[in-house]
Amino acid sequence: MNSSADWHDFATMIGGASGALTGLLFVSVSLNAGRIAGHAGLRASAGQTLTLFITPLLIATALLVPRQPDWVLGAELMATGLLGGLVLSANHRLKAGLADDDLRLISIFNRPAPNVITMALVMASGAVLAAGQEAGLYLLFPATVVGFVSGVLNAWYFLLPPPGGKPSRAMVALTRRRSDRQADSHANETQG
Repeated sequence: MNSSADWHDFATMIGGASGALTGLLFVSVSLNAGRIAGHAGLRASAGQTLTLFITPLLIATALLVPRQPDWVLGAELMATGLLGGLVLSANHRLKAGLADDDLRLISIFNRPAPNVITMALVMASGAVLAAGQEAGLYLLFPATVVGFVSGVLNAWYFLLPPPGGKPSRAMVALTRRRSDRQADSHANETQG
């Protein structure tokens, strides 16, 4: 069975949108290279946005491969979701280890939930399709919508950070926990 043929127009649309957004991201990062290069948090956020924009391009590429069996498409979608999830997870861990100034700068868009939702939907789509149910492809629609919206908001905030760079409550709590761990570690070192 070849259910991906019915999704040709969808794949063409998300592939084109993904390519355009990725190109715009490269242009905007190039125009702000000096500011972004000076902050590890902004570089990490650019990588996060790139992953969110490239994932629909990979989905579109897999959907447009002619005459491939559904189980192969399902495996490609699962691999895409898994790879994207691993990249975003590594990026999130990188952000958690940033200096306080960088954390404050990126705090407004350092939320893992949209990333997890996007990649989980892509993996679920592939798993359902590989199990022989064409309905799994319908999960690609919310996955790409969440990915595009999250990527655009992420790009907006890292290119135009809020005035004063006021951190979110979650980022304040994360920074406080990190400072407490460092203080505990320092106290243990001086006592030992």
